[in-house]
Amino acid sequence: MKFLFTEDKLEAIEKFIVSKGGIRRQHLQAIYIDTPDFLLTQSGIAFRLRKEGRQWIQTLKVSTPNLLERLEHNVTLSVSGSAIPNWDIELHQDHEAGNALKKCLPKLQAKDLQASYQTDIWRRKALVKTRSGLIEYALDLGFIQSNQSTGASKTVVQELEIELKAGPSSGLLLHAQNIIKRYGAYIDTQSKSERGFLLARSLQASPPVRAKSISLRNIKSDRSTINLLIHSCLSQVLPNQSVLNSESVNPSEYLHQLRVGLRRLKVLFKYLARHDVCVGEAGLEVFKKTFDALGEYRDSDYLTGVLNPILQSLGGPEIKLGAIRDLPNPSHITRNKDFQLLLIEIMSLEIPALVDPLEEKNTKESSGAIKKTAVKLLDSTFSFIATQVPRFSVLEDEAIHTLRKKMKFMRYSLEFYKDYCNKKYYREFFKSISITLDHFGLFNDICVSISRIESLTKGDPTLLFALGWLKAERQRVRSLCEKSVKKLIQNKLAWRV
Repeated sequence: MKFLFTEDKLEAIEKFIVSKGGIRRQHLQAIYIDTPDFLLTQSGIAFRLRKEGRQWIQTLKVSTPNLLERLEHNVTLSVSGSAIPNWDIELHQDHEAGNALKKCLPKLQAKDLQASYQTDIWRRKALVKTRSGLIEYALDLGFIQSNQSTGASKTVVQELEIELKAGPSSGLLLHAQNIIKRYGAYIDTQSKSERGFLLARSLQASPPVRAKSISLRNIKSDRSTINLLIHSCLSQVLPNQSVLNSESVNPSEYLHQLRVGLRRLKVLFKYLARHDVCVGEAGLEVFKKTFDALGEYRDSDYLTGVLNPILQSLGGPEIKLGAIRDLPNPSHITRNKDFQLLLIEIMSLEIPALVDPLEEKNTKESSGAIKKTAVKLLDSTFSFIATQVPRFSVLEDEAIHTLRKKMKFMRYSLEFYKDYCNKKYYREFFKSISITLDHFGLFNDICVSISRIESLTKGDPTLLFALGWLKAERQRVRSLCEKSVKKLIQNKLAWRV
C-alpha cells in the first residue's frame, strides 16, 4: 500500500523509518520502458530498468483485479555502470508476470519499446518483523522526469510504501492503520509508472474510474464471491478518492464516481450483514457522514451545471453558487482520518467460510448461500416498490425519495448478481429500472434545489422566477416518475430464472 502525507509530517515519518532500522538511504534511478503510444501503462503493466548502486535490475510488474496486489518479477542484469543496458522482455517468460504480459500483448517485441520517462529517487527503507510475518517500509523522495519535444517536465515524489514481504495481509493493514492515525497519511493508488505516463502526456490525472462488470460464473465458493464483490467496489472507490486527495483537477466526475462506488458498498453491506460480515457501528457512522458530505457537492453541481443554463436560456437570473454555499475542495472529506481508517476496515473484513469446506468442491452447491440471499432481498425490495406504486399520486416527496433508494438498491444488486439472472429478462428489467431511476434522480435534484432556493427568495426576489419554474418542472417530472415505475413493476423478474 502507498500513502501520501503533508509536508509537515515528513520529518516525523523519516525519524520513524530510522527508528526501525532505516539508517542508510539508497539512490534509485529508473528508466521506464513502453511503446510510443504507452500500450503497457494503459494495460496496467510497468516495465523498467533500475540502477541500484552500480547494479542494474530489470523489473516487470503486472496489475491484478485487486488494486492492492500485483505480479512482480525482478532480474539482476550482468552489467554495471552508468550506461543504460539493453532490455530483454524474454527474461520474464518463465514467470507468471511474463505470462500475463504475453497474454495481454502477444505480439509485443523488444524493438517496439523505448525509454518513456525516468525516476530519480532516494529511498529510506526498513524491514519490520511482526508476530506472523515481515513488513517493509519504504520512504521515497525525489522526482519523475519526462523528456518531450517541448522540453523536460518534472513532478515531485514524496510517498511512503508499506509492502507485505511475508505473512497474512492483516499484518500489513494493521501497520497501515498506524500510519494513518499517527501521521494523517492517506491512501494513494497511483504508481510511479502511472504518474510518469500522465507527465509524458501532460495530463493532470487518469480518467475517473467507473464500476466494472462482475462475472460470478467461475466462482466456486461464497467466500470467493464476497471477496470479489468487495474488491469490485474498492476498485472504483480507491482510485477516485486518490485523485480527489490530490486537489489537481475539477473534482465533479471523480466525486460522482466515488459516490457511486460508496453507494455500491452500501448495498453490499446489506448482503454481507446477512452472513455476519460487517464493519462496526462507528464505521457505518463515518460512512454516512462521508457520503452525505460528498452529496452537498453533487447538489451544487446540478445548480451550476444544469439548472443555471436552463434558467438563463429562458431569460431568468443566474443562481450564484456563493449565495448558497462556498464549498471547499472535497479533499478535506476524502483525506479525513476517519474515512481513511474506514477504507482499511473494509479491506480488513474477515470473510468466514459460509459453507462446509467439503461442499466447496461441488460448484452447484458452493455458492448457494449468496444466491439465496440475493433472491430473498431482491424479492422483498421489489415487493415494497410494488405496494407503493398504486399510492404514488399521494406520496410525499420523502416517500418518493425512499422509493428511489429502494430502486437503487435493486439496480446495484442486479449489477452484482447478473450471472444469477435470466439473460432475456435481465436486459428488459435493467433497461426499465435505469430509465425509471433517471426520472427519479431528476425529481430529487429538483426537490433539493427548491428546498435550497426557497430560503433565499426573501433576500433576493429575482429567484422567484427560478422557484416558479422548478415547481412546474417538479410536477412534470413527477408524472414521468409515476409512468416509468408503473411500467417497471410489469416486467418479469430478472432474478427468477
